[in-house]
Amino acid sequence: MGLPRFLVDRLEEQGILWLCESESHHASRVLRLGIGDRCVVFDGQGYEADGTIESVEKKSVGVSYTSRTFAPRDHEDRLHFAIGMPKGDRQRNVIEKLVELGVDRLTPIDTERSVSKFDADAIEKLKRYAIEACKQSQRNRLMHIDPSIGWKEWLASSVQCEQSSLWMLHPQTLLEAGVTRVRFVRPDRWLAEDQFEVGSRVGSKNRVVFAVGPEGGFTAGEVAQALEQGVGLLDLGERILRVETAVSAAAVLGSLRIGQSGT
Repeated sequence: MGLPRFLVDRLEEQGILWLCESESHHASRVLRLGIGDRCVVFDGQGYEADGTIESVEKKSVGVSYTSRTFAPRDHEDRLHFAIGMPKGDRQRNVIEKLVELGVDRLTPIDTERSVSKFDADAIEKLKRYAIEACKQSQRNRLMHIDPSIGWKEWLASSVQCEQSSLWMLHPQTLLEAGVTRVRFVRPDRWLAEDQFEVGSRVGSKNRVVFAVGPEGGFTAGEVAQALEQGVGLLDLGERILRVETAVSAAAVLGSLRIGQSGT
């Protein structure tokens, strides 16, 4: 088991810092750490430091450290997801998988079949889940979580980025009537080829972006809109996957793809 990890606002090259009240409470009251105990502090921007607890007060804990290390453990803003999020506790599962697999940005999208709506409080809850996942996975740069946006607005803004390779996760078995002349790409081919001819928005780019629908998937209209913009369709297989499973599989594929590109 690793050392306990605490999020701080900023890490200078060395010094003494004070944990915020909530982190201090967790250190002193929950974990019952005392003077001389070791821990790790990280700033959410990529830096971490091995620290020693120097002071324990009622609402604050002081930590000293002698150096910091830049180790973000993500994909340098090259792996993004837009997701029609599931309900309830399954949202935590999605966030945990995204963080553990190094996803850099999440945009919750509101699709025709979405079951969850996200106001500012709901987005803050997702961010808290992400912080906890960073502590567990020893990741030092927080995943950026955008405000919720409608599907059409997200698609229109995403196609403007020339450095993004856009992919919609959609099983071929769920393709509805009215969507024709569609070419699906399977994961083995997706990893093997450098370029694809399925649209103008796919190929070897600096950033990989996945759109994942809610339970029930994207509608025929949403699939057609994506195809009109040159978005590729990625089929993960003949079985229908839950959102959190599809997200995990795509994040691994994206990580492998980014590693192959060498960018």
